[in-house]
Amino acid sequence: MDAETTRGYLSSLPFVVESVSETTRWGDKLVFRVGDQSIGGKMFSQIDFEEDGRAILSFATDPERFEELCEGDGVIQAPYRARLHWIALQRWNAFSDAELKKLLRDAIAITFAKLPKKTRDLVSSGGK
Repeated sequence: MDAETTRGYLSSLPFVVESVSETTRWGDKLVFRVGDQSIGGKMFSQIDFEEDGRAILSFATDPERFEELCEGDGVIQAPYRARLHWIALQRWNAFSDAELKKLLRDAIAITFAKLPKKTRDLVSSGGK
């Protein structure tokens, strides 16, 4: 997969809201949330456009698999989010397309489960 394919895939999934982060501090990123931020939606993944060599895609993962996933070639602990069990890819082919899609669906499920019940209900009802 690449940035456009990943973006298209994530945008096709239920409850996913895409936004752009253009900050001097964190750089240009395409941010994906479970639900809209205005109703309490939380970020589960981001595509980084900065060419600093650190990461191109980062996302939430299962705490049980965090260390195992970080042992893979081209996978590191996500800068600033490792304590939240986020991993980061240094190259697009660090996982097969099928495995990456599964990991991204898992990231959505993990993040959705952490939302307060009220927010989960709003997101589920289409409140985005």
